[in-house]
Amino acid sequence: MKSARSFKEFEALNGISMEEVLTVFEAVSEAFPMIVAANLTKNTYTMIKDDGFLANDMPSSGKYDDLIDVGVENIHPNYQRAFLDNFSRERLLQMLGQGRKEVCVKLYQKGRGDRYQWVSTHVIRVRDKDGDVCHVCINKFLDECSSCGEQQRVCRAPY
Repeated sequence: MKSARSFKEFEALNGISMEEVLTVFEAVSEAFPMIVAANLTKNTYTMIKDDGFLANDMPSSGKYDDLIDVGVENIHPNYQRAFLDNFSRERLLQMLGQGRKEVCVKLYQKGRGDRYQWVSTHVIRVRDKDGDVCHVCINKFLDECSSCGEQQRVCRAPY
């Protein structure tokens, strides 16, 4: 998609209305209850999440380092090191700076009712017009795959 300065310009450049984009985004948000766009170079993030995805509240935007500090509190103690080893700002800057395009980890995370559930956290590097290191992170509860047919076997694999 081409960037634009206004909704009208966006629609003209891309041949798709903002209403259509929002419809697609709404569907994606149903599948992935937490989506984070981060600029690691500037240490910033913007997040959209379902209220029940994490046990505690987090601001919808702010410093990326703060997001990780609060996020690790939701991870089971046995998986906190894996979370930090994969998603700390320094580590992602290193991995993505070396050409890695994505990082995907399954973790045991506290969600609704302080109950731990398996989640998939998937970071995907995205291009930035200024050359900053940026990514989008999509997150999903894995136990919601009960109706995924063949995927159920993958989602229920022992960890």
